[in-house]
Amino acid sequence: MERVKARLNKVGEELEPISLRKAVRHYIETPGKLLRPLLLLTFTYSIDRRSIMDPRILEAAAIVELLHVVSLLQDDVMDQHDQRRGIKTPRAMYGDGRAIVASDWLIAESIKMAVNLGADVVTYLADVAQRLSVGQALDLEGERDKAAEFKTAPLIEAALVMPLVILGRRELIETAKKLGTKLGILYQYSDDYSDENVERLETKSIANEIGKYLLKIKEHVGDAIAPFERLIKYLIGKALEGTLTVSRTI
Repeated sequence: MERVKARLNKVGEELEPISLRKAVRHYIETPGKLLRPLLLLTFTYSIDRRSIMDPRILEAAAIVELLHVVSLLQDDVMDQHDQRRGIKTPRAMYGDGRAIVASDWLIAESIKMAVNLGADVVTYLADVAQRLSVGQALDLEGERDKAAEFKTAPLIEAALVMPLVILGRRELIETAKKLGTKLGILYQYSDDYSDENVERLETKSIANEIGKYLLKIKEHVGDAIAPFERLIKYLIGKALEGTLTVSRTI
């Protein structure tokens, strides 16, 4: 993770003008839980321990976090957030225009990074980006439950699928997609309803589905999946108690 952080810290470090640099680097310099890189690295380690330090894997972990930053910048503008994690957002500090331009720059930077990982990775990430756009559109229309599958899930899915594409473990991709999607929906539900004190029956149902897909992956890789399994069970536990999206939980 330290190597991934070091890679992220180089992004946009010499970008001009300074106002754009600050908007681009805002969430890089004030990171959250880095859940997506954590999932990617833990999953990679569990399916192929020798690949954990593969430069392609470390680059993939950085890309998935940059795309998450893109989603934060755009979400801030659409929802008019002045604060996130207790600090001012880029749109509040530098304006909506710079926040959107910063997201555009980061998308382009992510594409440049992904090119080095192969055409299959680029094509897959383009699909992920399109699904994220659908999720944001549904959210704008007030379709919160429908948006859950698209707004958060694609990037969490990507954290599991990208290492499989890179390492050629295609036999696990479909199961990983389903697991990642369900985990993303669980995360979105936890975020949407964390302050509403509403018990969501869907949460328990989704947790059970995640367990089934995790078991399918375990059938392929055996007990080596243990580190990833522990992380997933931890996240499910936090979701069921309603604290998954609290910044201090991970």
